[in-house]
Amino acid sequence: MLPREHQQENRTMMKPINAILLLPLLLLCRGASGSASSSASYRRQPLAAVLPTSLVKNLAKGSFLKCAADLTGGLPLEVWKSSVVLESIERRNSAKASSSHPPSSFDILQAIVRERGFLSLWSGLTPRMAEGFFSGSVLLAAKEGIHTLLSDYASPMLAKNVGLSLPPSFVGFLSGAGGGAAQALVMGPTSLIVTACVAASRDNEDVSALEVVQRIIKERGVLGLYRGAPAVAMRQATNWASRQGFTEFVRPRIPIEGVAGELLAGCIGGTLSAWNTPFEVARIESQSQIVDGTGKTKGESLATTMCDIFNERGVGGLYVGLFPRACQACYQTLFLVCVPRLLN
Repeated sequence: MLPREHQQENRTMMKPINAILLLPLLLLCRGASGSASSSASYRRQPLAAVLPTSLVKNLAKGSFLKCAADLTGGLPLEVWKSSVVLESIERRNSAKASSSHPPSSFDILQAIVRERGFLSLWSGLTPRMAEGFFSGSVLLAAKEGIHTLLSDYASPMLAKNVGLSLPPSFVGFLSGAGGGAAQALVMGPTSLIVTACVAASRDNEDVSALEVVQRIIKERGVLGLYRGAPAVAMRQATNWASRQGFTEFVRPRIPIEGVAGELLAGCIGGTLSAWNTPFEVARIESQSQIVDGTGKTKGESLATTMCDIFNERGVGGLYVGLFPRACQACYQTLFLVCVPRLLN
């Protein structure tokens, strides 16, 4: 038992130590609750009350907007883009590569409509609508949820406690990457099926989506449906990081206000996001190999596929179909970046 004066001295010495130890907890509590005036600066409602409501709304909006985008123009642009890449692959593997001048993207589009009809631009519509229903909801819910968390909660809290805030473009890149990565979980098999349907239609084969699935599962098992999944994941993460991030970066720098300025920012952001076309070319190359039964050892990884394309066709081979892909990126950015913002 310590004497009374020693106990008093220990209590006196412990006061500053306790204050130091409790300082992080006090700051955290102050950031979590705080006064009414300071809390209102970065939190309008409790996070637990905001997320469930916005989650349900974004799931519904994402499904509708993605299906609407694909039905009205996204799928034809996808078929056009895939056909351009598949034409490049076919020319490389045949004697046509040296016998004639390679057709342009517009030549291929005209050939699709002339030889197979206008409705052939909607090849693989059923799996695309199924994919759009799920991937659109996952994309928008994840993207908007991360964006809300970072812009309405994390950034103001950092600004208050540390003196640093997250730039809108940085928030856009992070939220877009998170949404794209989440979307890739449901896009792998459907992207493969759509590519298979496009490739079959080029060979004048009438193959349904169900027949493609049955063939792949029979030959390679269920995991065969995820051929090219790493390329899909890299494409989707960089897709939406770029589309959301570039749009957020461009928006305040456009001297046009309102709906027109929002749509123009989306067009610019979507077009700039086409820088990652090499991931899409590698994805189509890898998935086309499993459709025609080749590629058992080639293209085992994303890096291997991209290196093979570069070694055989140079840098230009990685950017085949750049124009239709830029059009598709612009179109999807308007639907899934600009329209949700206008609706909010």
